[in-house]
Amino acid sequence: MAGVVPGVCKKEQLLNPPVLATRLAEQSERNLRKALLMLEATKVAQYPFTAQQTIQRSDWEEYLIQLAKEIAEEQSPKRLLQVRGKLYELLSHCIPPEVIIKHLALELLKKLDADLKYEVMRWAAFYEHRLQQGTKPIFHLEAFVAKFMFIYKRCASQVREPR
Repeated sequence: MAGVVPGVCKKEQLLNPPVLATRLAEQSERNLRKALLMLEATKVAQYPFTAQQTIQRSDWEEYLIQLAKEIAEEQSPKRLLQVRGKLYELLSHCIPPEVIIKHLALELLKKLDADLKYEVMRWAAFYEHRLQQGTKPIFHLEAFVAKFMFIYKRCASQVREPR
């Protein structure tokens, strides 16, 4: 894939450092379509390219990272309602619900201890399976977020209250 990106840059008459192409391949998880979208976003952010330039993520990925941060900051019905609106927004922008739950779970895992990661991934898989069977993805996405909030809050309260 690191060979395709320089080829695209050559056809588009862009100067592309080889290090940037390699980093694009790594950060796009070897997904060519994603790499080309990231290349386009990076070009918009800053051109000509530099070897140390930060590679831009897509808007929806940044949105999901921010959403995960908000979920971890506060676990309340009010926050769940706000998150539901943001999940609707992602769905309305044609982001597949399977992609949303996968990326959201991976971002939330970064904020957890090793003990909780297994439980959160178990519930992510459970609700992703429900997504496949159900007709309204928002219900299953919201249920996953509510379950995460419950797990996270339960863990936080156990840490504060020693036995």
